[in-house]
Amino acid sequence: MKKTLYINLNGFAFHIDEDAYDKLNQYLRKIEGSFPDKDEAKEIVSDIEARIAELFSGKKKSSEQVITLKEVEEVIDTMGEPQEIADEDQAEPQSDGSNASMPGSPLYKKRLYRDPESRVLGGVCGGLGAYFDMDPLVFRVIFILAFVLYGASLPVYVVLWIVMPKALTITQKLEMKGPAGYESWEQHLKNEYKEVAEKFKQSRAYKDFSGSFSKRTDVVGDALRTLLRIVVSVVGVVLMFIAIAFLVSLIVTFTLGFTIMDFSGVGNYFTSLPALFVGAEDMVIGSVGLVLVTCIPLIVLFYLGFKLVFRFRSKYKIVAVSSLVLWIAGLILLFYAFARVAREYRVTEDVYQNEKLELPQSSVVYLKANVNTYMPTYHDHLFDFNRLDIYCADNKLYVQGRPRIDLVRGDSFAIEIKRSAKGKSISQAKINCQDIEFFWMLRDSTIHIDPLFTLRANSKLRDQGLNVVILVPESVQVEVADELEWVVNNRLDD
Repeated sequence: MKKTLYINLNGFAFHIDEDAYDKLNQYLRKIEGSFPDKDEAKEIVSDIEARIAELFSGKKKSSEQVITLKEVEEVIDTMGEPQEIADEDQAEPQSDGSNASMPGSPLYKKRLYRDPESRVLGGVCGGLGAYFDMDPLVFRVIFILAFVLYGASLPVYVVLWIVMPKALTITQKLEMKGPAGYESWEQHLKNEYKEVAEKFKQSRAYKDFSGSFSKRTDVVGDALRTLLRIVVSVVGVVLMFIAIAFLVSLIVTFTLGFTIMDFSGVGNYFTSLPALFVGAEDMVIGSVGLVLVTCIPLIVLFYLGFKLVFRFRSKYKIVAVSSLVLWIAGLILLFYAFARVAREYRVTEDVYQNEKLELPQSSVVYLKANVNTYMPTYHDHLFDFNRLDIYCADNKLYVQGRPRIDLVRGDSFAIEIKRSAKGKSISQAKINCQDIEFFWMLRDSTIHIDPLFTLRANSKLRDQGLNVVILVPESVQVEVADELEWVVNNRLDD
């Protein structure tokens, strides 16, 4: 029976047999011996032990399971063979010459992290630059241009800020910059130590023996850093100015009901127009949603500009998550209000009114327009909504519809009026039909009729329409006045 041991790898206890322990210990000693710097070797071996502990934990099915030699060999195959020491007397025997030149397998695959060392805000662009082996400035320019031109990059940046972890440990930084085999890991650490040593030497030399060349170099570096700070501050000021300009415009639009950026005239009645379509409850829900959807991105833009200018530390995750949650909540409220309004157009209903008329003594009937009906001028008209015209006069909004009038031969002299409208139910659609106001009267041989129909005060636009059919006997002729030519669709033969 093989002897078993308990070992500790990076704080994790494992039950391992003696052969497996010897193999693992030999493997770790080789790795430690391949680095001349002992402190450097200890740090690397510690990270490798942490990785091996992760692999062993994945293979264990119970806490009492013994790690065998086979499992150790599988882990070594996964990790890869360590680099041989350059001055080693004898090399390891190799069964296949073609495999001798193959580098060890990477310890960690390349992963996407935020780079805290090259961050301006959250390190997103720095992390993308490290992952794609590009200058982070390229991604910063792309995000700024996409925001200015389309406004779509801000939510993307916030989402990446939230989902991308920050590279804090050496392992994470190596994963961020690429696959890390033993050779690349060794080279990376050597470069880091060399860089720190050089900076230290330069600092001491500058204090004790700095010459004119080093002074000029420091001056150029300080100038470049100052220029970069100025550019970043200018970008921050521009972002703040854009955010404030749009916020002021939105506040004026939402409160006073007009905007200086509108050239059609509709914007001057911004707060009045929704009341033609939306009820009071839906108006509140939609208004809150619209304010959140439009103002939250501008507030975040102002915050980013403010942070670029004053360079203060803040809990950016709380700000980002809160802004995203509020923006999504506004979007949900806005869609909910639209859905409630769309429900008001679900059903169409017609209401009929029939009335027989007294035959005139003469053989001619005159069809004339009521003289007190408002006739809109061209410059008062704002827009059309199906058969309804919305126009303004005396700083108020008015709704008028164009009726369809048909003259039809019949056995009797009569008028038939059909009012139509939409609603969320048949009963509501009928109520909306009753909101249509249309007047006519027969006086002697003249029918006085409105060329337009209107809606009652505080009525909502529900696709109202009006059709008028006048039945005329064969013995009677009809003469249509000029002001009704545009609403009468057919003529009777003389």
